Amino acid sequence: MDGSLVVYDKEKEDAQFNPEEEAVNGNVSGSSGEAIDATNGTTHPNGIRINKSVHSKNQKTNPVAAWKLSNHRINAFSFSPDNRHLAVVSEDGTLRIIDYLKEELLDVFYSYYGGLTCACWSPDGKYVLTGGQDDLISIWSVVESALVARCQGHQSWVSAVAFDPWRCDDRNYRFGSVGEDGRLCLWDFSVGMLHRPKAQSVRHRGSISSRYTALQRAETATTSNSRLRSDSNLDAEDEEVVIQHPVEPRARIPMLPPVLNKSIDTHPVCWLDFTEDAIITSCKSGHIRTWLRPGSELAAQTEGASAPAAAS
Repeated sequence: MDGSLVVYDKEKEDAQFNPEEEAVNGNVSGSSGEAIDATNGTTHPNGIRINKSVHSKNQKTNPVAAWKLSNHRINAFSFSPDNRHLAVVSEDGTLRIIDYLKEELLDVFYSYYGGLTCACWSPDGKYVLTGGQDDLISIWSVVESALVARCQGHQSWVSAVAFDPWRCDDRNYRFGSVGEDGRLCLWDFSVGMLHRPKAQSVRHRGSISSRYTALQRAETATTSNSRLRSDSNLDAEDEEVVIQHPVEPRARIPMLPPVLNKSIDTHPVCWLDFTEDAIITSCKSGHIRTWLRPGSELAAQTEGASAPAAAS
């Protein structure tokens, strides 16, 4: 409830936790995404107060890591498929992309309004979905550090989002969402239909792709402590990495409609997942339901009708 994120290893025993000495004077990020010193309120660019590092020598017991990200409640988090990056959404309406191994804040995005409630990664790790109190789902490109689309279909807060790995490939994606309105929505998008605004066509210096390019061209110019990266020209002055991204107006971002929008419960729906043959949901009244995929029943009937009759 206080913006802390604690990491546990299920194979290790729990023990009493005391912040490490080197982390006592660390940083804690405010609602703006900047880090605020816990003692004197000065700002720091790191963005994470590390109470226990993932690289700590004391890894025999839990927790294996403890961070302070902000002073606002963390509502959800999700690891990328390669377990390298972490997406964290908070009550203050921020999405933070964190390099878990480096314990480095890479990007801070903001909701249209209200808090963000859920997050998940695409199977290939290129996109992050968030749902929020603005009744919208947002699609974020991690590589480009940009919002590429918003999705409108719910009539209340979005509770959960999930990609359908059986309907995703390298260019086309299917995902689902459920909300406080008791509705299940399915969405399709492809790389070709996500046209970024011209103002975002230039890579942000803070993006993962620009960091990789900058490191390739001028690795020796990287200053990790001050979070400065060299310009693409080797003789240019270093600039501070842009990690905070302003809210994009609705008129500049594509708005996607759902391909399916169905009321499935009179109670708020709080979770969903996909199997190869079905969609599973749960609601706050404690019911778990399994749904046939759209078209599955018709396909089964068609297959049965076309099957040859057995000889008597």
